[in-house]
Amino acid sequence: MMQREEYLEKILWEKIESLLKQDGIAHENNHDAHSIHKSLLEVQLLAKQLYPNNDALKTVLNKHDMFKDKQWTNTEDGIHVATMLGNAKEIAVTIGLESHKNTVHVPHNGSSPSNGSIAVANNVGMISDLDSLIPSDVAEKIEKNEIKKVKLNAFSTFILAILAGAFIALGAIYFTFATDQIIVTPAFTQIIGGLAFSTGLMFVVITGAQLFTNNLSIMGLASKKIQVLSLLKNWSLVYVGNIVGAVLTAAVLYMSKAWTNNGYQYGERALAIASHKVSLGFIDAFFLGILCNCFVCLAIWLAASGKKVSDKILAILFPISAFVALGFEHSIANMYFLSFAFIIKNDPTLLSVMKTTGINIDLSHLDYTGILSNILPVTLGNIVGGAGFVGLMCWLAYLRNNKRAKQ
Repeated sequence: MMQREEYLEKILWEKIESLLKQDGIAHENNHDAHSIHKSLLEVQLLAKQLYPNNDALKTVLNKHDMFKDKQWTNTEDGIHVATMLGNAKEIAVTIGLESHKNTVHVPHNGSSPSNGSIAVANNVGMISDLDSLIPSDVAEKIEKNEIKKVKLNAFSTFILAILAGAFIALGAIYFTFATDQIIVTPAFTQIIGGLAFSTGLMFVVITGAQLFTNNLSIMGLASKKIQVLSLLKNWSLVYVGNIVGAVLTAAVLYMSKAWTNNGYQYGERALAIASHKVSLGFIDAFFLGILCNCFVCLAIWLAASGKKVSDKILAILFPISAFVALGFEHSIANMYFLSFAFIIKNDPTLLSVMKTTGINIDLSHLDYTGILSNILPVTLGNIVGGAGFVGLMCWLAYLRNNKRAKQ
């Protein structure tokens, strides 16, 4: 019972902290008012349940009881936002939650704030900064981020897309290097390579770069907060930017000659990876793309639930290394893998080394047609995996009722 109360207290503190952060932010649309209204309803309900004997809290709650006062039933015009945020502040002060201080004194269930309250986050910040978000809050966070991405100006979007393509290419370079020799067993080598590849998505998430496979959530579209054309425009712009970033990175690596080290082992491995990818059939590549982006979008979901950089890195590490180790297909990574292999496939020194060492790699399909025959089905599979298998399912689970409430 005590653990349940502590868990509910944590949720209450997180929701109050989130509301307090809204203060001073311009709220220009009905969705903001609706979201604040919903959060404050939850705060009042939890506060009543957790502190039934706190007379000061009863006074604050009765002052603006959203369960009894009919004026709170219509938040569409957003005119009550300031009042709602003020009520959240009063509740925070009453239960001893002071978001602007390093030490937060938390009252025991049913008691008033006192010197005997529990110090939960002394010298390390708020308890909400240490815990992860609950799934419904993660869904709302991802939806809001999706809307922000779509509304971002075209120039900034394109630059961030180029960066994302380059970051994924850097992860792919690390993967190629990590797997150019067998470590214990082929399977273990792939796992090590997957861990190395994860670096690319870490760069994307921490820097806020825009990656096509990450932008495939359709929560905002399902909630009718984004228009189809606006979403497709964002996808197209990001996709092209990712191509530019990945291909430019491949060109820079080629010019650096770093791939020629260790007797051209990197170059040999790069050709082997590309040869396998262009040999996949359309159906195989399509379903491998679906599976891949299920892992990628779930990694983004897990990262969004964390509140610290270390949380996000750990959340990314295992899902991304899993899809790589399992051999699933990522369209943006393949843009690097295939473009770099295409650049080096006719290098005379590399071909001579391969002939001398007896390495025979089929490069007959490594041409424009072969590259397109991989990129197209993998891209379609990534869209289905990200938009349908993850984005739509999570919207149905967590945000569908939000849309009904607003209507």
